Amino acid sequence: MKIIITEPFERKLKKLKKKYPNIKNDLKELLSNLEEGKASGVPIPGLFNKVFKIRFGSSDMERGKSGGYRLIFYIERDNCEIYLLTIYAKAKNENIPVKDIQSILKELDLKFKKPDPDLYKRE
Repeated sequence: MKIIITEPFERKLKKLKKKYPNIKNDLKELLSNLEEGKASGVPIPGLFNKVFKIRFGSSDMERGKSGGYRLIFYIERDNCEIYLLTIYAKAKNENIPVKDIQSILKELDLKFKKPDPDLYKRE
């Protein structure tokens, strides 16, 4: 599977990095495992079994998985791609509302659309 980092994810990661400087190191192993198919998340209800949540520990908070971070990702099985949608600290949010995830998916849909070939035709 190929990992694709989205803009909403990158924005969230940048904010979290200010408070949790080791977040990127904490995330590396998880992303490697996701890429190799060694890790899987829990499907988020109402999102057609394509959006998942996975938890992982934080070395900054000195807590295990249960008190660490949550990574929300979208799997496009046809293309073997995993889109990282957002990330949050469990200490700050218990859960992320489905409507917030749907909003991210809607935002990204525009960015993932291929350009209309008719726009480039010369007459």
